[in-house]
Amino acid sequence: MNNSIIPARFYGHSLTPLFNERAKKVQEAKKHIRYSDPWDINPRARPLTSPSPYKQEFWKQNEALANAAELSEYDDILCCFVFQDENERRRFIVTYPEDFWTDCERMPLEKRVFYEVIPELSPCFLYYDLEFEVDLNPDKDGVRMAQTLIHVTCEYIAYHWKCSCDRRAVINLDSSRPGKFSKHLIFSTSDFAFSNNYHVGYLVKMICSDLVDYVSRESAQHDVLSKFSKESLEELFIETNKGKKLFVDLNVYTKNRHFRVYKATKWGKHSHLQQAPECQYSWPKKPKSKEMEIFLNSLVSYMPRKKKLQLLSFDQDKKSKILSYSQHTEMKQNYAPKEYAKSPYPVLDKYISELIKPGKVRDSKFFEIRQLIIYEIVGFRYCENIGRWHKSNNVYYIVDIVNKTMYQKCHDEDCAGFISDPKRLPVEVTFYFEDECDPLFLDLNDYNAKD
Repeated sequence: MNNSIIPARFYGHSLTPLFNERAKKVQEAKKHIRYSDPWDINPRARPLTSPSPYKQEFWKQNEALANAAELSEYDDILCCFVFQDENERRRFIVTYPEDFWTDCERMPLEKRVFYEVIPELSPCFLYYDLEFEVDLNPDKDGVRMAQTLIHVTCEYIAYHWKCSCDRRAVINLDSSRPGKFSKHLIFSTSDFAFSNNYHVGYLVKMICSDLVDYVSRESAQHDVLSKFSKESLEELFIETNKGKKLFVDLNVYTKNRHFRVYKATKWGKHSHLQQAPECQYSWPKKPKSKEMEIFLNSLVSYMPRKKKLQLLSFDQDKKSKILSYSQHTEMKQNYAPKEYAKSPYPVLDKYISELIKPGKVRDSKFFEIRQLIIYEIVGFRYCENIGRWHKSNNVYYIVDIVNKTMYQKCHDEDCAGFISDPKRLPVEVTFYFEDECDPLFLDLNDYNAKD
């Protein structure tokens, strides 16, 4: 006996009710997905091999990063991006990079204020943020300076890891505008990346330190820099309102850094990152979309084939080594964020923590002889020097136990040397170290905190 159901008897003679029911379910599912305005919902046809559409919006960065990490798979990578509005509020968007770019292309240029979040402890490519004021440096050739820096960096990589790269592996993006030279360089190499952006920062800071030392000496010898003419290396130093320095921004290698993406600008400015005319990156011969190809390859932390990469490691002690992706994963899994070191005064710790909410104390250091406590802060960047929040660099507080006062400083280069007016600590806090004060207090100007 045949118990099969006749399709016509089950569905009826029309499939319309079935399609209507399916449409209702699709619309109901869309209600549970928080699409980020400023974008409209505009589903597009996509190949079966592409990742499924996904987009979530968060107000808190840690929630966004956790969401991206939890739902990403080896060949299905979600990234965390930042949208900044005209009030400098930042929202975090978790989605697939391909979908992010498709949405970006539909937006007006002036509203493309987007950043990539470079997750802490995650593999990334080496990157630079270069800039200088043209009015103070009218004779400088920024294009030539960037090329010199690329060559120097490639030589350092070859010296420390025996890995080869050249300008064809570097994506050169330019956002210069009248009065200011500005570039992003991303070493989007095919066979290696770095363990995380801290290691990138250690290498870049060492290169810059070596350059300062090498150029300042008349008869200096160096394993890498001696390969270049002194004149070409001296050209990398520019004039600022605070003296001469390298044209490299060293503040972009911090935790969960926000790094502007291709074709993005800053609010109120028309300085979108564009592919520089002198960029010699080796693009695919026939990419499906050249614009999307530039965007995807210029992301610092997006590497869908990362398991095939070698990861270069470079720590604070200048020790270099090469890890496989599996070794890096094991090291990252063994990493557990430690609670910050407490000071000898719990009431003071609590007072500072309450003062900076919603920020947190990342670390504290107690200098017993000088009777100073340094509180490093994250999530609270209000600087008394400029009267507003810094966009990226953190502030820190210095507590003077002897005088029962506190000062604010910050890690931004433009505020170097600034110390806020002293603020008297409340009696309910100073009560607990009233009898322990020691007259051994040294001038705060002697302390030079480093990020």
